[in-house]
Formats: sequence, structure tokens, C-alpha cells
Amino acid sequence: ECRWYLGACKKDSDCCKHLQCHSYVGWCIWDGTQGQ
Repeated sequence: ECRWYLGACKKDSDCCKHLQCHSYVGWCIWDGTQGQ
């Protein structure tokens, strides 16, 4: 189960597609990619 935007995370793979883990705040943020 992936984390949505602003969900708690420890690594990028914790987050849903097109999100990445912000290492400092520990939230999933948009990684800058668009849906395909």
C-alpha cells in the first residue's frame, strides 16, 4: 500500500507513483513527473 501526497514515508518506494519521499520532512511530495 503506497502513501499518497503528504503521507509519511522513509524512502521513495513508500510513496505512490509520481511521488517521492522528502528526506527532511518525511512526507511524500510530487516528483515532477506527469501521468502517462
